[in-house]
Amino acid sequence: MGAFAITAKVCRIVGCGRTPPCDMFRSLQKKRTPHFVAPDAGEFSLRRLLREADAPISIQAVNNLPEGAQRRLYQILLPPDLLARFDVRPVSLQGAGGEGCVDFFAQEKPGLIRITACHEPAAPDPFLTLELADNSLNGIDLNLLWLTDPAAPRFDTDVNESGHATQFGTLSRNLPAEQAAMQAGLAPGQVRAGLHASQIVFHALDTFLTMLAHRAVFLEPLTYASAWLFERRGFAYVRGHKLMDDIHTEFQPGGRLYRALDGSPFRQPAQAATVRGRAWAIHDGILEAIGERWDGLRMVRQVGQRAAASTFPDAPY
Repeated sequence: MGAFAITAKVCRIVGCGRTPPCDMFRSLQKKRTPHFVAPDAGEFSLRRLLREADAPISIQAVNNLPEGAQRRLYQILLPPDLLARFDVRPVSLQGAGGEGCVDFFAQEKPGLIRITACHEPAAPDPFLTLELADNSLNGIDLNLLWLTDPAAPRFDTDVNESGHATQFGTLSRNLPAEQAAMQAGLAPGQVRAGLHASQIVFHALDTFLTMLAHRAVFLEPLTYASAWLFERRGFAYVRGHKLMDDIHTEFQPGGRLYRALDGSPFRQPAQAATVRGRAWAIHDGILEAIGERWDGLRMVRQVGQRAAASTFPDAPY
């Protein structure tokens, strides 16, 4: 997956000075005509938002609002229960000492909002990073969702041994850090253990999308483990369901992927039986054994609905 570069001017609304990592998910394209055409961003106003409740509003249009209005709308994406875990006040977004702990980065063209929340201003990693962006069909893409336990041990899988960013292992890899992370129970792309809070974040996202009159959100999963987890959060496949089914088939005893588990650090035979085990083998390039690569999967989640996709049923994570 290629890196997502921001080239336009970024507007900082309020924050703690954190710069979040690169995108975990690229946007998806939905192959059907949208129900509505979003109002032109230059014509958008709060009055129109109240008057036309069924017309979808773009991220770009929200980013054209005054900063105070932007913040009020984007705060819907921050679950109060999650903020409270880290003593961040849900209204002021300040920590226990009165310092700002949440950053909003709003970019007008293309319409994009990135939110990061830290448990303290000097924290090396946000506990929440969420990025949404407009797509070319008047829809909303989830580019990044990162939930990280700041108290958990850190594994530097995001930088290689020369100190350069790995872009979640897509440009380069830090093999010693990855092995340590795998042994600690992490999945590819993680630097710390997660917060087990994606469910409440998606509830907040549904509320935000409904407020903007959008019916769905789209994403591209970074890893096999991400795709499996998004299935459990009600996502279906726009593209990639067959690949996921093929992976499941070929990891069965006697399958080509099972036979390719050669005992090397990221390809132990026992990995076939777990989601994270398969994810690390796929991260290591094992899909070459079936002439495939991890690329191009696209998923969609309808607001208020849950799809029934299950490509590795009853699997231990």
